[in-house]
Amino acid sequence: MKKISICIPVFNEEENILNSFNKIKDVFDKKLPNYNYEFIFTDNNSTDRTEEILTDLCEQYQNVRYIRFRKNLEYDKSILEGYIHSSGDAALVIDSDLQDPPELIEKFVIEWENGSDLVYGEVKSRDENYFINYFRKIYYKLINSTSLYNYPENAHDFRLIDKSIRDKLKDINYIFPYVRGITFNLSKKPIGISYDRHKRSKGKSKFGFYNNFTYSLNAFFEETFMFTKIFRRITLLLTTIILIFSIINIISKFKYLTFFDNLILALITFLIIFVTIITEYLTRIYLQLKKIDTNIYEKKINF
Repeated sequence: MKKISICIPVFNEEENILNSFNKIKDVFDKKLPNYNYEFIFTDNNSTDRTEEILTDLCEQYQNVRYIRFRKNLEYDKSILEGYIHSSGDAALVIDSDLQDPPELIEKFVIEWENGSDLVYGEVKSRDENYFINYFRKIYYKLINSTSLYNYPENAHDFRLIDKSIRDKLKDINYIFPYVRGITFNLSKKPIGISYDRHKRSKGKSKFGFYNNFTYSLNAFFEETFMFTKIFRRITLLLTTIILIFSIINIISKFKYLTFFDNLILALITFLIIFVTIITEYLTRIYLQLKKIDTNIYEKKINF
């Protein structure tokens, strides 16, 4: 009998854990009775009752496993740890807020059995601010325009991967992993399934503006710099901007600054942006090569 690992990253989700656990369990018990399954909860050092609830679940069910980190390692690292600690023939990631419908898991498994090594949820619509949705589309178009890989623009972390991909993840020790990109890059036969993403029913999202911004930067640096000639393109873009800026200055005869002043200002701005990007990139290379061996786990239960 094949086994599916259900990886659920959590951070202060006391209101959602039991509800999501029961609904996902029902899907397997009623619609996928011919599969064994395990739950792997990875906890980013929650400060509410998350630890207590998951500890109780582990005592009740031997197929529920719990990892608590010593500090918040952020969303992607939590997902990667769930994959690494899974033991199934396939591993599935789903958030505990149930914005992604558990009922879709059955279709994921069917597509996996039909030969796809990656089955990802492709968001058809979502209940969110129009401008956020618009900028998200622009962001993915930017990444795809500079990358060797054409990433699905509406794909979320709600996905199922075959053990052939999961086993390769165990060799990855990225400080800032972009798991959506990594799993897609490792896939030989991916397929997307469309669905509508709902609002979370309980609790507040942990992905506010700041977290979304830093997540976007992480994806940009981890994926775009690895697979493109992005430095050349940034240089070309910024040089073009400076040229246009200078032409506008000459035509408008800007009275407060001379052409030379504007040019110096533009060059300084360009250098600041370019040096910032290089510094970020070199810092990541340094941290990756250093590979400090630290204990990130506070506790593990049922492993």
